[in-house]
Amino acid sequence: MADGRKGKHGGGRGVPEQSPSGLPPHLDPRGGGRRGAVPPRVPPRLPTTAGERPGPRPGGASPAREVVPRGPRRGARRVLSWVAAVTSVALLITAAGGYVLVNRYDDNINRVDVFGDTGTADRPPPTSRGAKNVLIVGSDSRAGLEAGEGTQGRGDDFVTGERSDTVILAHLYGDSDKAQLVSFPRDSWVTIPEHLSPETGELVPAREDKLNAAFFLGGPSLLIKTIEELTDLHVDNYMQIDFDGFQAMVNELGGVEVCLPEAAKEKDSGIDLPAGRSVIEGEQALAFVRQRKGLPNGDLDRIARQQQFIGAIVRKTLSTGTLLNLFKLNDVITVATESLQVDEGMSFGDLRDLALRFRSFDAGGVIFSTVPTETISGTRRGQSVVLLDEAKGAELFGTLARDEPPGLPEPVAPPAGDGGVTVQPADIALEVYNGAGIAGLGRRAADDLADVGFTVVGEPGNRGTDAKGTVVYHGRSKADSARTVAAAIPGATTELSSSLGDTLEVVVGTGYTGAKAVPGTGAPAPAPPAEPSAAPEVKTAADDPCAA
Repeated sequence: MADGRKGKHGGGRGVPEQSPSGLPPHLDPRGGGRRGAVPPRVPPRLPTTAGERPGPRPGGASPAREVVPRGPRRGARRVLSWVAAVTSVALLITAAGGYVLVNRYDDNINRVDVFGDTGTADRPPPTSRGAKNVLIVGSDSRAGLEAGEGTQGRGDDFVTGERSDTVILAHLYGDSDKAQLVSFPRDSWVTIPEHLSPETGELVPAREDKLNAAFFLGGPSLLIKTIEELTDLHVDNYMQIDFDGFQAMVNELGGVEVCLPEAAKEKDSGIDLPAGRSVIEGEQALAFVRQRKGLPNGDLDRIARQQQFIGAIVRKTLSTGTLLNLFKLNDVITVATESLQVDEGMSFGDLRDLALRFRSFDAGGVIFSTVPTETISGTRRGQSVVLLDEAKGAELFGTLARDEPPGLPEPVAPPAGDGGVTVQPADIALEVYNGAGIAGLGRRAADDLADVGFTVVGEPGNRGTDAKGTVVYHGRSKADSARTVAAAIPGATTELSSSLGDTLEVVVGTGYTGAKAVPGTGAPAPAPPAEPSAAPEVKTAADDPCAA
């Protein structure tokens, strides 16, 4: 069946028609717009963005505009993220007959069963609005090394075995191109749930211990159970990278820039860096994120270092020098996939879909936070531990469960019967399409919506002939706006369309009966509550670590 959407907005927008391979004719390796091309074998087109409907919009058949084409849509896309570039490269090499390269990336990834011992009955429910929680672990495995060998610990800092040196819960927001990375001190004093011993198979009762012990005693499965019980958040996926892989990835990037307020030199980690800005890789990169001794706040200072370093990686991979260098991208992807362990349920297609889902990421969309602590110098059973603040932690995890980005005011409770409206019609820009084939229906709907306060952009267009219901299509950051529009049109539904930006699209069907004023939005929106004086400032990957 024909899609009926032809690119981003339907017909009449100047989007070139695609060749049978799914690419514009001038890029089609089968011939398309290039005489004499040799047709290599090409796999099917890659899936659409996760969450976007694969079939046609209501109305099916080719949409035709009633007016001359307008200029580009307002709110142009932000700079492409590195994951989008990876996806674009995958498309191009696939079209050129290089599908084997994509398969090689997939073969590089090591998949492990991490959910087999977590059970299902007692796990928290999945997070709302399609959000995902990914547990990211930096492992300090030293298998096969002697003390002092390599760069995985030296001197008094060298130990055998495997521990979760870094534990981060990445929350990927369902309705926006943002991610929040919550770091957990490895010495956090937590309850480790009962579990089966991997060595004896016997049931080990629950006990209190350091978070790091969960990984040491029961591997990824026990760490996931511990995090889920601590946060009451469902962990959807698991990713692990060891120190060797970490160093190799940074080296392929050519190093990243970090900043220190004062010089750092410490023998156990091996760090030796001056104050101010430094470009680091190799052993110094590893030392930068691992040093604890000599830092006044121990684990918390190390977490701040790790967050700064992740921000530097994000900025480096977003830079044009990385995005436009396909050879460097290939090297980075190869090393990254060779260094990764993921859960069995995460395919390369899932990783690619995540890349597509967040293709409009920028550094400001990567938000850093640390689980709230009561004290970093607690003592339990003769050990120095970090005691967590349970009340503030519950507040943080609650906002993640509700999929609410940090730094935003609490949503105002809407009046009864308004469908959860929180955005004023005057603040919503929308385009109207006639999806029913009824003459004049698009114009009528546009006038109705303008009369009740919405900002209608341009003239109505046609979008097929057989739509029955009315659908409000919205981008990832405009779900709340779409709910306001749907509340104004009886029987309307909302649907995510990842190709959209700030402007919504309303496709009216034969069931359209008119638009009504939305309850509770006639008066100006209430002022947001004042920020608490002690509220922490939101940190993102865009922050300059050397800024005052």
